[in-house]
Amino acid sequence: MQASHYNQTVAHPTRSHRLAALGQCLLQRLETPLFVTDADGAVLEANPAATRRIERREGLWLDAAGRLALRQGGRWVPLTKWQPEVSAGREVTLPLEVDGGAPMQITLRAMNSGDLGTDPHQDKTGGRWLLATIERVQLTRVDAMRRRFRFTRTQARLAEMLCEGMRPTHAAEALGVKISTVRTHVGQMYEKTGTHSQAQLVALLHAV
Repeated sequence: MQASHYNQTVAHPTRSHRLAALGQCLLQRLETPLFVTDADGAVLEANPAATRRIERREGLWLDAAGRLALRQGGRWVPLTKWQPEVSAGREVTLPLEVDGGAPMQITLRAMNSGDLGTDPHQDKTGGRWLLATIERVQLTRVDAMRRRFRFTRTQARLAEMLCEGMRPTHAAEALGVKISTVRTHVGQMYEKTGTHSQAQLVALLHAV
């Protein structure tokens, strides 16, 4: 019994080290940008995809103390601003402001240091960690049309109706407007998309 117990106590740390090494390997290979910060916003761990974004300041920035900030409304806002919400168990999703490219979002979640094999009693942050992942925003076709062609909300709804095969007269009834208003919107949509007929417009919109 003693030998069996001894073997278990020796094997357990080895298995833990192997699992930790495997987890680190998977983290490094993960294409989704991911990082972990402490309660003060200091980065504790980041995979290469996240590190590249931080280095390029693609919506993320580190101050002199190594604390992370997000660009919100054109200015850098410390990550600690959302720490109370995350600590309360709420998942926070924010747009990641980047120059050009596909729209991205960052999701902040609470994480205990014990989830990574760290002893919460020895962790100076008290185990209050924050896990952040960055993902591409999945746009609906209406949102994609508004973003690409600068359609108004009404024009985007009208475009969706035309793509579904609805006649302009029926679209006017569904929108609660006059047919002349629909024709005005369609004319403006031609200008925004560079098309010259409803058939061309619908064909282009189907490709969005």
